[in-house]
Amino acid sequence: MDSFHAIPKPGMGATISYGSDSYPYTIHKVDGKKLWASEDDATMKSGKDIYSGQDYDYSNNNQNNPDVWSLFTLRKDSRWHQGTTMNGKVLYIGTRRKYYDPSF
Repeated sequence: MDSFHAIPKPGMGATISYGSDSYPYTIHKVDGKKLWASEDDATMKSGKDIYSGQDYDYSNNNQNNPDVWSLFTLRKDSRWHQGTTMNGKVLYIGTRRKYYDPSF
């Protein structure tokens, strides 16, 4: 099942991409066509760097802090968009990924 059709569940990882950069998220709550998630902390693993190999450990300590959760809604294009409109910020369900493009 691809990230557009994965069924979101609390605790599941997700990713938002902005251009060539990616940001990991954790889903905290799901209610029908709405879900709430927050950005993960990503710590680069020892021996890695942004030029030769980005590999991260992820953590999220926001499960009990709904003030920092972001709302995502399932829209007509079958994607989870941040907020209540199709604004271009799409949450890809089922995988966490941090990537920083060093060329910018």
